[in-house]
Amino acid sequence: MGAQSLSKLARPMLLRGRSLFRGRLLERLRHVVWAGLLTLGLYSVMLLQPLEDFLWLIQSRVADRSPSGEVVFIASDEALNDPRTPENRIELAKALDELDRQGVGKVFLDIPFNASGDAAADERLARAIADLGPRLTLVDRLVDGTGGEEVWRSTSAAIGGSTSRVVSNEVDRNWLGFAWELAYGYEVDNRWYRSFGAAIAGVDGIPGKRFPVDYGFRHEQIPTAMVANIANLPEGSASLPVEFTGKTVVIGHSNQVRATGHVIPGKVSAPASYVDIYAGETLKAGNTRQMGGLTTLSIFAILLLFLVLLSASRRQRWTAYAILVAATPILIIGAARIGVRVELSYVLAFLGIYAAFRSRMRWKRRVEMVNLETGLPKLRALEARLLRDAVGNGHIVITKIQNYERVLKTLRADDKGSYVLKLVDRLRAADPNLAVYSDGHHLGWHTASDDTDAVVEHLEGLRAIFAAPVQVGGFSVDVGITFGVAAIEGDPSARLAAAVAAAEETSEAHNPIAIAETGSETDLLWDISLRARIDEAMEAGEIYCVYQPKIDLLTNSVAGVEALVRWHDPARGFISPMHFIQQCEKAGRMEHLTRYVLQSACSAGQLLHFRGHQITMSVNISATLLGDMRVVGLVRNVLQATRFDPEYLTLEITETARISDHTVAASILEELRSIGVRIAMDDFGVGAASYETFYELPFDEIKIDRLFVANIARDPKARAIVASIAAMGREARITVVAEGLENPHDIPLLEEAGCQQVQGFAFSRPLSLSNLLEYQEVVPGQSLSNMV
Repeated sequence: MGAQSLSKLARPMLLRGRSLFRGRLLERLRHVVWAGLLTLGLYSVMLLQPLEDFLWLIQSRVADRSPSGEVVFIASDEALNDPRTPENRIELAKALDELDRQGVGKVFLDIPFNASGDAAADERLARAIADLGPRLTLVDRLVDGTGGEEVWRSTSAAIGGSTSRVVSNEVDRNWLGFAWELAYGYEVDNRWYRSFGAAIAGVDGIPGKRFPVDYGFRHEQIPTAMVANIANLPEGSASLPVEFTGKTVVIGHSNQVRATGHVIPGKVSAPASYVDIYAGETLKAGNTRQMGGLTTLSIFAILLLFLVLLSASRRQRWTAYAILVAATPILIIGAARIGVRVELSYVLAFLGIYAAFRSRMRWKRRVEMVNLETGLPKLRALEARLLRDAVGNGHIVITKIQNYERVLKTLRADDKGSYVLKLVDRLRAADPNLAVYSDGHHLGWHTASDDTDAVVEHLEGLRAIFAAPVQVGGFSVDVGITFGVAAIEGDPSARLAAAVAAAEETSEAHNPIAIAETGSETDLLWDISLRARIDEAMEAGEIYCVYQPKIDLLTNSVAGVEALVRWHDPARGFISPMHFIQQCEKAGRMEHLTRYVLQSACSAGQLLHFRGHQITMSVNISATLLGDMRVVGLVRNVLQATRFDPEYLTLEITETARISDHTVAASILEELRSIGVRIAMDDFGVGAASYETFYELPFDEIKIDRLFVANIARDPKARAIVASIAAMGREARITVVAEGLENPHDIPLLEEAGCQQVQGFAFSRPLSLSNLLEYQEVVPGQSLSNMV
C-alpha cells in the first residue's frame, strides 16, 4: 500500500482522535469550572476555616525561625496581683527596681493591679512603676467574662498613676482559641489604644487594620527569667539570668497561674503574654505578608486550566497533576520559611473537587466499558485501547455466538455469565493471556498478526475446539460460533465496526469466517449514521426520482414509466441505490423511504396526466413491507394526497424471496388491488422469484429479468425462457414486460417471443421529470424505428 493510501486511511483515525480529544478537553474544562464554583461557595460561608487553622499550624511548625532576642519575658509562677498576698507586690517592685538599675529599655507590665488591703505594698509598687517613668507601659486586658460578656481589666490609677497603657485583647481569638490575627490598636471608651503586640514592636499601624501573627519562632528561644530571681538578686551581684540592658521586657504570669494559660501553635498552655510577644516579633521581622484564599484559589485555577489545555496526552496530564499537587506542600513550607501566611484550604478543596469529578467520570467510563455479568471489558474498551495505543496493524476478530439469546433464555441468571466465560476459556486455548472483550452476542480481540491467512487458519482451529458442547448449570449446551475479521490498516474504530458487520453476515453452514472488505471504513461510518443522513437527504432534495420509460411493442408508444430512486450526496457523489436501500432496510427507514418515493412518483404521474399523457407509473415496493398491513394505509394516503388515479399506479414487488408469510402477503396484496392499483412481480425467473411465488400471490404483471433479455440473441435457452414466460403471461392474462433491453436489434426477437412491453437503455436511460416531459413530446406518433 502506497504512502498516499496510508494517508487516506490514517485521516479518519486522526479526525476521530481529534474529535475525542476535543470532547475530553471540554469535559475537563467543565470540571475545572464546576470545581471553582463549588469552592467559591465553600469560601463564601467560610466552611473550611478549621482546615485553614490546621494548615496554619503546620506552617508554624515547619517555619523554625529564631526570635529576635530583643524581647525578654519575665514570669511569675504566683499570682502577683492577688490582694490576699500583698508581699508579691513588694517582690515585683524589687524586680522593677533591679531592671531600672540594669538599664532596661522598655518594660510592659502585663498584669492588671487593683488596690489590696496593704496600702504600703500598693504604694511600694506604685513608686517602682513611677521610677521607671516612660520606659514602663501598663497592659490592660479585654477578656471574656463568666457570662460571655467582655470584661475590661486594668491597673487602678492609684497604682499605675498616669503611666501609658496598651491593650491586649484576649477576646480576639478563633473558635479553637488561636489568635491568628490581631489589630494594631483598639478603641475603648471612645479612646484609641495601641495593641500590646504593636507596642512591643514599636509600631503604630493604621487604626482598625489587622495583621497576621507569625508563630514560626521557636518559643524555647525566647529569653525568659523569673520575677523572684530578679527581685532576690544580691546587691551588686553580676550573675544575671539574661541581659536586660536596652531590651524590651514583658512581665507576666506563667502558665502555672490558674486561668492565665493560652493556646499557641506547638504549646497547649503558654503564658498569656506569649501571644502578644509573638505579635511583636512578627511586626519586628516584617512577616505580615499573606496570600488570601481567593488569591491562591485563582492562581491554582489558572494553572490547572493551562495544564489541562497544554497537556496533549494522559501521561502529560498526570505529570501536570502531580506537579500541581506537590506544589501545595512546597508552597506551605516555602511560605512558612520566608514568613508569608498562605491560605491553602480552598486550594486543596478545589483540587479535591476536581479530582472527585475526574474520578467519578473515570469510574463511570470503567463501568460503561465492563460487562457486569461476566466482568469482561466491552468492545468499546477494545476500541479505546486501540486508539489510545495508536495501534495501526494486525487484525480485529469478532466472534458471533450463534443462538445466543435463545441459550440465555433457557439458563438461570447465575449461569449466564458462566456460559460466556467458558466460551472465553476456549478462545484462550492457544493464548491464556488473550484479552477478550464482550458485548452481547459478540466476543472480540486484537491479534498482532498481519497475515490474514494465518488468522483464518487459527480461527478454523478454534471452531474445531467449539465442536464439543459446553457444560453449564448441569446441562450440555451446543455452541455455534462464527467470526468476522478485519485488518486494522490505520483506523481501528472503523475496522472494529467492519469486523462486527462481517460477523453479522456469517452463518455456520455457508460462511463461518467472513473477511471485511479492505478500504470500506468510510462506508461503514456512513452506514452507522445512515438513519439521520437519509432523512436529511430527503429534506434537502438529495434523494430524488428518475423515470425510465416502458414501451408498448404493439403501439410503438410509451405505455408507462418506472420510478427509480437516486441519491446524490454533495460530499460523496452518487450513492449506489442497491447499497443505500439495503442499509435503509437495516436502519428501519424503508417505510419512510417508500412513502417519499411513492409521493414523488404519484405527483410526477399527476403532472404527466395533466399534460395529457395517460401513462402508468410503476414504483418498487420492498417485499419486507408485505408483513404488515400498514403499507396499504401508506399507499392509500399517498394517493389521496396526490389525487393520482390508482388505476395508473403499478407496485413492483422486489426480492420476493424475502416474503416470510405468503398468506399474509397475499391478503395485503389483495387489499392493495382493491384500492385499484396493479401489482407486478419484479426480476421473474431468477433467485426465489419463482413459479411458486407467482402462483400464490395475485400479480397483474411480471417482469422478465434482464439476465435472459440481454442474452436472447446469442443463447437459444434464453430465447426459450423468454418465450415460455411470455406464453405463460398470455395464458394467465397478465402483462409481461422484458426489462434490461440494451440492443435495439433484439426488439424483433422479443416481439416474436410475445413480449408486450420492453424497458431498457435501447429506448432510454432513466430521465429526470423535465427530460421525461420532453421525451413524451417526441415519442407519440413516431414509429419505433424512429424512436430507436
